[in-house]
Amino acid sequence: MSLQRKFKVTTSITQHMWASSRRDAEKFQEELIRKGKLDVLRHGETEVKYCFTGGSNFIEAPEDISKTRDPIHEPRRGDWLEIIHGEVKACALVRRLTRRKVYYYEALSRTERSVERERWVQWASQHQIHPSYDGIVPPFIVDEVVQAHEDRGMLSGFNATPDSSLILEILDKYGFVPDEYEVENGYWAEIYIDNAISEKILSSQGDPSARNASFEDQESGDFAIGFSEELPTMDEFDPKF
Repeated sequence: MSLQRKFKVTTSITQHMWASSRRDAEKFQEELIRKGKLDVLRHGETEVKYCFTGGSNFIEAPEDISKTRDPIHEPRRGDWLEIIHGEVKACALVRRLTRRKVYYYEALSRTERSVERERWVQWASQHQIHPSYDGIVPPFIVDEVVQAHEDRGMLSGFNATPDSSLILEILDKYGFVPDEYEVENGYWAEIYIDNAISEKILSSQGDPSARNASFEDQESGDFAIGFSEELPTMDEFDPKF
């Protein structure tokens, strides 16, 4: 749960010029902007101040768009923790938070679990934490999407192609939902998995023997873990417990 504050944000383009009148200076500035010789991306300066105005219409900025949040002490939905124990990786994806607890999905046991915030901070400080803004889809989700494609015969032959609807369906299952802009211009999580599947298809086409290999044999590292009920839980990776 994040605390939101009101800000007044102003982006301005400032030019210094000789002119016969204020109106001439104003029109010339407008002309430079119209012709694309001045734009906010190249020449704009943004100033942000706390705002105490009550009557204005405020828009809401996307959370974490600045990518400056500390995911260890300020966990958010979509962050995920990775604990490496030998050849096995335990992944935990944050699903929701309360004032006291972090609720997460544990990939090894395929269960929803919770932990005190202090304990989560301890885990995140000792192991690898991936903030939701870092543009990396948890490997167990990629693993599940690849498996779903293989089950449908989409990794070889004429049907070898990433299925966008299938990718988005599984992403939605784990809380990865694109906003309107991403729907129109490309959703980073879908592109990430699409690339992983395309690489899988190309590797299979390049090696005829790979077409008959089992999914477990083809995968390595991140893709090889995820769904065995017999594997340990996150607690068992912590030497203090």
